Amino acid sequence: MNDMLIVLKEQVKNLGMIFRVSKYEERAMYQSHYLGVLWQVLNPIIQVGIYYLIFGLGFYGGREVEGAPFIVWMMIGLSVWLFMYTAILGTSNSIVNKMYLITKMNFPVSVLPAVNIASNLTAFYAMFGVTAVVALSQHVFITIKWVQFIYFFICMIAFLVSMGIFSATMTVLIRDYHMVLQSLMRVLLYLSGVIWNIKDANFPAAFKAVLELNPIFYIIDGFRTSLLNGQWFWQDYQHMVFFWGLTLLVLLIGSHLHVKFRARFVDLS
Repeated sequence: MNDMLIVLKEQVKNLGMIFRVSKYEERAMYQSHYLGVLWQVLNPIIQVGIYYLIFGLGFYGGREVEGAPFIVWMMIGLSVWLFMYTAILGTSNSIVNKMYLITKMNFPVSVLPAVNIASNLTAFYAMFGVTAVVALSQHVFITIKWVQFIYFFICMIAFLVSMGIFSATMTVLIRDYHMVLQSLMRVLLYLSGVIWNIKDANFPAAFKAVLELNPIFYIIDGFRTSLLNGQWFWQDYQHMVFFWGLTLLVLLIGSHLHVKFRARFVDLS
């Protein structure tokens, strides 16, 4: 618990620096491109178009999903997934890729995963903004339940920070971890309800129940229920308690490993 408090205090204390460094990295990444940061929006839109052609017009044949046009249902899921996918893999390598900062200055290592997450927020905001516009154009009306976006956004950031601390440390300790994580994330694209509806799939009830314990599914489904006028988040209190319990457990383990080994990161790299 003390290790977790140490890591959390470092995040809060260096919050300003996290956003400053993330903005610098964001500009540096696209400074040599003619379209610059516009690629953060274009890349997701291109992927949405490809998935819609394959699944929207092919697999679903233009049918509605959970009472909403497939394009809207899919775009909500992909907006969240693409951000989480990029952040999870990016945070996994965040310490290894910035080892020069650790060796040259007294830098708070635990904030590096948060810097990576923050650097991807612009793309998420832009993509979700496009999704909201498409939703409104498809007669999905704004309701009071849209306010739940704030709750599920907090869930998403909390999970990503917890997972980032754990994964960044594990990648330093075991380099193969990042490759395993990369393969696992490819599988989770199809097991997290991103582009096909797990709830309506012809799976045994027990298998569906296991898939719905996936924290990524909880977040994606939460954004969808919020924007598509589903239930309030506290009505599904079983999954809510499980999600926060798992997130806390990952943060506890990740923080313990991080504090225990970070003095040896340079030697282990």
